[in-house]
Amino acid sequence: MSTFLLPLEIFENLDSAIAQKVCLPKEEGGIGFRLIHEFNLALLAKQLWRLVQYPDSLVARVLRGRYYRMTSPLRATSTSSPSYVWTSISAARKLLLLGIRQKIHSGYDVRVWEDPWIPTTPARPARPIAPVMNLNMRVSDIINQK
Repeated sequence: MSTFLLPLEIFENLDSAIAQKVCLPKEEGGIGFRLIHEFNLALLAKQLWRLVQYPDSLVARVLRGRYYRMTSPLRATSTSSPSYVWTSISAARKLLLLGIRQKIHSGYDVRVWEDPWIPTTPARPARPIAPVMNLNMRVSDIINQK
């Protein structure tokens, strides 16, 4: 489940097969799983987070070469005929983006109008109040460098 997004039919079968014991509350001897599909997405989000945290790992280098050469795995766009592994990991992108925050550091890598850098829940890009003059403006451009 941490590698592939399972079809909904499998979740239905799993839910019915393990509902007797696994879905019982922990206090009654179960392990408390209720939503197997959400658990699957959480495990896939963990794999996506590993691609972000360990960009030099073998799996990250292989997937970067095929799916996100010039960007991060969080910004990768859809490609023609992606593998089932990549499709599965990509299914968790929205979930992961709900819970992470971007570090600004110098701001050279953070785009003002596109990247979610404003600390709201969920994080969001800046919203212009006038027409945007520079679509590629970086946060470093608006930091006071005194």
